[in-house]
Amino acid sequence: MIEFHRVTKYFTQVNTPIKDLSFSIKQGEFVYLVGPSGAGKTSLFKLITREWTATSGTIRVGNYRLERMRTDQLYLLRRKIGMINQSDLFLPNRTIYENLAYCLDVLEISRNEQEYLITEALEDVGMENYQKYYPHEISVGQSKKIAIARALITKPPIIIADEPTANLDTKSAVEMMRLFFRINQRKTTVIVSMHDSTMVNTVRNRVIELKNGQIVRDAKEGGYSEFDDPKDVYVW
Repeated sequence: MIEFHRVTKYFTQVNTPIKDLSFSIKQGEFVYLVGPSGAGKTSLFKLITREWTATSGTIRVGNYRLERMRTDQLYLLRRKIGMINQSDLFLPNRTIYENLAYCLDVLEISRNEQEYLITEALEDVGMENYQKYYPHEISVGQSKKIAIARALITKPPIIIADEPTANLDTKSAVEMMRLFFRINQRKTTVIVSMHDSTMVNTVRNRVIELKNGQIVRDAKEGGYSEFDDPKDVYVW
């Protein structure tokens, strides 16, 4: 479960990206986070992962109260969250396999277990044949799949994706979202921020809409906006 109660993040009087935000997301939900650029979507993700600390209010992720966690405890939280950022950053001089192994080295996971986890994660996203490739040798869509594999590798109960279909063509975007829907079917919580109205309207799930750091709409099986064009859907 993820729960925000009256959460505000304040930098200056003119820079308050999150304002008095309250909502909860149950384990296993699929949630679209929508809103214009600057609405607070990425800021919300930074609060969930404790990259930022809230100025006021309380945030709970599972059994953790984030405002009470010490810096040396944050690895416990981040093992529970698989994060896919807007930019897929990889070590350029290491293969795909070595990039994923690097993440597991940090967690002090044995080499034998690493091989199993990496192979399983890459198979999950259909990239098992690309282990020996370098990041510059794969496409943008393939890079995004590797980023998803990296997020999945420790089997976290929560997956967060920040604009995962940006810069992808329609075919790649649909393929990407099918991956997220399949991941969600395993009872993994999936939160995806999106500007792709057609995708949101095609597969209806809960929609939380942000504007100026506040929730303006929280709709079960909602569309991208309150006034949707019924033709704004993909034909799969």
